[in-house]
Amino acid sequence: MKNAITVKTSLLFLAIVSTFAVTFFFKLSIERAEKKALEIDWIIDKTYPNENCVQYALIATKDGWFPCYNCGVAETIYLKEGEVWKYGKTCLGEIGRYKNQLPYSNLVFEIEFEGSEKQCLIMEKEKIYNYPNLPECQKRSFILLRPAGNKIDR
Repeated sequence: MKNAITVKTSLLFLAIVSTFAVTFFFKLSIERAEKKALEIDWIIDKTYPNENCVQYALIATKDGWFPCYNCGVAETIYLKEGEVWKYGKTCLGEIGRYKNQLPYSNLVFEIEFEGSEKQCLIMEKEKIYNYPNLPECQKRSFILLRPAGNKIDR
């Protein structure tokens, strides 16, 4: 009988915690969606001079530990080859942006979109905000709100 009570208590506790986690994540998702929409509206309303820009990703070229700017108390995160470390936008090209040296030797600069500065800023914003939905993020024991190398939502 004691085991049945313990199991019921454990299941009740798990249900309460799960409900809280789902509610918190849902509320956070709504707040982030609203924030993204406001930021994209701001980009659309602004004038940008550059017509030849790229939205890029810095991708891990091999499995290993990378700095994580938004992992809470953890300062590093283990990425597998092919996983995103950072999304960005540049109108200067890879060399102009990183001066011939990426932040870490085991990253590669991959162009994901080419267009005007406005288009690339919007694409960068979409990629950063949608990062938690990527399979590489979903498989972790915790969800990052943005890639490890993006300090903020831009």
